[in-house]
Amino acid sequence: MNKKEKINVAEIYSRFGIFIILMVTLIISAVISPAFLSATNVINVIRQNVTIGIVACGAQLVLLCGDVDLSSGSIAAFAGCFAAMVQVASNNLFLALLTGIVIGACLGFVNGLIITRCEIPSFIMTLATQQAARGAILAITKAKPIPGLDGFTWFGQGYVGPIPVPIIIWVIVLIITGFILNKMRFGRYVYAVGGNRAAASASGIKVKNIITKCFTFSGLMAGLGGVVLMARVNSGQPNGGEQLEFDAITAVIIGGTSMSGGVGNIYGTIAGALFVGFLINIMTLLNVGAYYQQIVKGVIIALAVIIDVKVRKGSKK
Repeated sequence: MNKKEKINVAEIYSRFGIFIILMVTLIISAVISPAFLSATNVINVIRQNVTIGIVACGAQLVLLCGDVDLSSGSIAAFAGCFAAMVQVASNNLFLALLTGIVIGACLGFVNGLIITRCEIPSFIMTLATQQAARGAILAITKAKPIPGLDGFTWFGQGYVGPIPVPIIIWVIVLIITGFILNKMRFGRYVYAVGGNRAAASASGIKVKNIITKCFTFSGLMAGLGGVVLMARVNSGQPNGGEQLEFDAITAVIIGGTSMSGGVGNIYGTIAGALFVGFLINIMTLLNVGAYYQQIVKGVIIALAVIIDVKVRKGSKK
């Protein structure tokens, strides 16, 4: 009976925990600040945090494999600034977008290739990429913003009817990610690799290729997120995207994706990204300082991991 009860608790947490947390957060926020749930504020919050949501989709695939990508924020800045430079030079909106996406995917591919072929821990390799990419774009731009992005702002500030373009982009990314995880063989392989790499390899799955593809996808999402970020602020910011990887990882973890891999779904990541966005917004409305906001997010990551470990240990007893 106790075993069944623990399994039920684990299942409830895995499936509905983040949604309960999100609803409680919304209710408390609405009580604290009546302006919080206004349509204008909600849409603005989602639009401002679309970059987190996009990067979180890439981070989820990596986490599902049992790895972690700490380079997303720096890749976003690197790819976003290059996209801004292409926009200034060519005034071609979609060439700039393609540049950002391709650069992000290439950096992600390099991450995955070195991690799998040289058997380097993903934490170390992506930390190295984080430092190298950030330093490189600061050197290339001489730490100065890239102005003159006429037309480029459509990706970050434009509308299609009443719907902001960044939200449309995020919805498309969510549909693609959900399709990959739920409908494609590759998605099943990702869960298998995260669940048990030895068993996945024994069953004929090319584990190294799957991991490399996950890091490539993560880099691609970081590149796209970087383009949207630079378009929203109307300039190429070499310092942009700082802490972005941690916000994205926070969204994925509290969305129910296990740090050990093999467990998680796209719906939890959506709720996790919204939770992070709404939490940042309500702290801003309450004039909570940026340093204290970092403390809160750090505590949330720790609690989410502790709960994940405890619940899943309980489900195995």
